[in-house]
Amino acid sequence: MANQVNRTDLETAILDVVRRMNIENAIHSVPVYSLKEILEFKNVTILRKIGKELHVKYYSKLSKPDLIQAIAENLIRTDNLRNCLNILDEQEWNFFHEAASQVNYQAEVVFDDWYIKAQIMMLLQCFYHDNELYYVVPDEIKAGYMELVSNGFLEDQNFRILINNYAIAAVNLYGVIGQDELADIFNSQNQRQISVDDVFRALLPYVCTDAGYCFWEKYIVDHEFADDDYESVPLLVAIRKGKPRYTPPKDEFLKYSDWDYYETTPQLLTLKAALSEYISDPEVVLDVLEEIYDMCAAEARIQEFFDLLNSVGVKFGGMGQVEVLVQQIMDVQNSTRLWSNFGHTPSELCSTDKSNLIPFPARPASVAKIGRNDPCPCGSGKKYKQCCGR
Repeated sequence: MANQVNRTDLETAILDVVRRMNIENAIHSVPVYSLKEILEFKNVTILRKIGKELHVKYYSKLSKPDLIQAIAENLIRTDNLRNCLNILDEQEWNFFHEAASQVNYQAEVVFDDWYIKAQIMMLLQCFYHDNELYYVVPDEIKAGYMELVSNGFLEDQNFRILINNYAIAAVNLYGVIGQDELADIFNSQNQRQISVDDVFRALLPYVCTDAGYCFWEKYIVDHEFADDDYESVPLLVAIRKGKPRYTPPKDEFLKYSDWDYYETTPQLLTLKAALSEYISDPEVVLDVLEEIYDMCAAEARIQEFFDLLNSVGVKFGGMGQVEVLVQQIMDVQNSTRLWSNFGHTPSELCSTDKSNLIPFPARPASVAKIGRNDPCPCGSGKKYKQCCGR
């Protein structure tokens, strides 16, 4: 642990890398503000890619000047501009909106996922000049955008973003959600109502740009289900058949629109305090705690938790300490919201008194199943039979 990188130094290093990426992605020139002038900086290969996306006729055969003219004319068409803006997620949209409100937006560092998509679509352009970064929305795009705004675009865009946030939250919490179920949840918590068709239309642009979820039949599912060609989707739906869906109030539900969000339960806080007894670096404690939460959400085997603890140098003084920590991990597991429980924790479902719904063991019975020749979970490096199993 002596070589552990200080978090402040790490954040500084990350920002330095991001700034270098900003500079690399920028046009090294005095900022220009005309869409055609900006397009002049692009090579023909990039222009043809843009032309293809905008369905410019004969994009592969046009000369560079003619291609620039055609792209500029097509991009500012109301329907094309609206479609491009609709693809932006909330953070990208907020950055574009802020940049569009200024002659140029200056910043030392901007994370590339805030603007690169918009830059690829020529909605804005980053310039690097005199050691400064400038983010420019072309004048023609600004004019088209303001026309859209005058026709109610902001309200519609915010509404679409809200539906997208509901989709992310539902997939984060449940793994799989029916489009009709998402509409029901949304309608129960919002005055403006939506249909299943509204859900599909609102989410399709996000699905096409790696939103973290995708459509599969009538469902909206986590994109990782694509790894096994969605075979796990009907299995998950079958496993939780008959289980009630956990639906928190709107404010709590939308916290799950952050893919990294999870509840900080009393059980997690207890485990955090226990880990601090074995790990001196508080930053490592937080990293291990988050990893344990993820493993609980994935319903990992108990040995996987020991592998993690061993990897960060946790050493136990005997089986008594092992059993206490395993108990605390099981308590976290029983308070973790699971896809297989439709968002409920094992403890919550157990309290409904359904005979087919049981929590994980209240006591760490799996510790007793350690094989005689397995590594001892105390971290000594010896076989169990030669250490705590004697």
